[in-house]
Amino acid sequence: MVLRSQLSEELVRLRPLRAARALEGLSPPHAAALLGAVAPTAAAAAIETFSPPSADAVLAALAPPEAAAVLAVLEPDVAARLARGLTAERRSEVFAHIEPAIADDIRRLLDFPENTAGALMDPTVMALASDLSIDETLSRIRDEPDRARYNLYVVDRRQSLVGVVNLRELLLQSSSETLADIMIGDPVFLEASADRSRIVGHPGWKRVHSIPVVDDQHRYLGAVRYRTLRRLEQELFGRAQADTDAAEALGELFSSAAAGLIEALGATGRKGMQ
Repeated sequence: MVLRSQLSEELVRLRPLRAARALEGLSPPHAAALLGAVAPTAAAAAIETFSPPSADAVLAALAPPEAAAVLAVLEPDVAARLARGLTAERRSEVFAHIEPAIADDIRRLLDFPENTAGALMDPTVMALASDLSIDETLSRIRDEPDRARYNLYVVDRRQSLVGVVNLRELLLQSSSETLADIMIGDPVFLEASADRSRIVGHPGWKRVHSIPVVDDQHRYLGAVRYRTLRRLEQELFGRAQADTDAAEALGELFSSAAAGLIEALGATGRKGMQ
């Protein structure tokens, strides 16, 4: 039994897409039983690639501590996307087993409508006050390195987005300067209410790796990351391709029907002339 569990974990860890396809062919309780026997990181890698209905069913079939362990190791936006498929009661049971700070990040995303920038952002991307010195800023980054991305967003004391600093440029500045001295002002941004098409079509992606998200008061909330953009592009392209395929099939159907009708009319006309 231990060997079987180890083999299952290796398959899920090394081949998450292949494992996901196999697991989706099982009943949700059976798939949940297999995922519950592997490490949360391996289970998360597989369930993240499930189709939404399958992910919802399997996550609901996992025991609350197991489901919590999976959500806790995922990026907040991915965890929120999966948590939306749970009932409110089940979600409460699962969140009770997640570290409060992580659970709060996920809940914050669930407050926004599905597929908006507010729901798809990463709320952990760091933003710091503009009056911090370079030394203070670097100290904050050392304290929370997981929150530091390619860019550091800058806010005023009311949490309004005012600028952005590239981390590489930050390291080259004098320690006595403040973020306000070195930031690039008026950064591109997305409103939390922006839908998927506005996110994907934002011109800022031509020059940045993430786009900050603000509320209706221009207060910083988080950032939509490039990996999220790629997933949205794949989803929208897949839908567009499906629509194109359907249109082509419908066109062929109409063409065949029209050809048959013309042929039938031609035959009727020939009979009339005889």
